[in-house]
Amino acid sequence: MITLVSWFGTLTSIFGSFLVANKMFQIGYVLFTFGSISWLAVAVAKRDKALGTLNATFFVANIMGLINFF
Repeated sequence: MITLVSWFGTLTSIFGSFLVANKMFQIGYVLFTFGSISWLAVAVAKRDKALGTLNATFFVANIMGLINFF
């Protein structure tokens, strides 16, 4: 299950990055948010503090991006 969640996080983050790079900010940040939530779940499951810190920070940045978009 962790592998599935990590791949979901990876793919949504990759697609989100390309969408933001192509000025499709709203859907890009939504995908980035799902990616960071997925990786945060993986970090909690694996008790990886560095990965958790990184993706908690990305989650906050993604929420800020969505708020600024609206």
